[in-house]
Amino acid sequence: MRTTEQAPPSRATTLAGRRADLERLEAQVAEWTALIGQYRASARRVEIQARLELDRITDDLQRQRNEASAQVMRLKRSAETEWERGKADLEMAWEAIRSSFRKAGGRF
Repeated sequence: MRTTEQAPPSRATTLAGRRADLERLEAQVAEWTALIGQYRASARRVEIQARLELDRITDDLQRQRNEASAQVMRLKRSAETEWERGKADLEMAWEAIRSSFRKAGGRF
């Protein structure tokens, strides 16, 4: 039985894929930024003890969002040979951040 081999993607396809991935990642960072703003606004409307806890949560989310943004910047600057590994590492790290946002969403 003969198998067909696919040619590697062209450089244009690879660059288009990178651009699409970066746009998706940057959109996610922007969404997280907006959520943090909403959470901080919600925290201002509760009693002081609850506000302190919600402020701690939003501060942690902000730290994670900042790290996510830094990861996107590092990925943007990565060489083509490092792109796939960097993207895979970033996706694994972002799952923890997504989980944090899901948990926080239940508190606000």
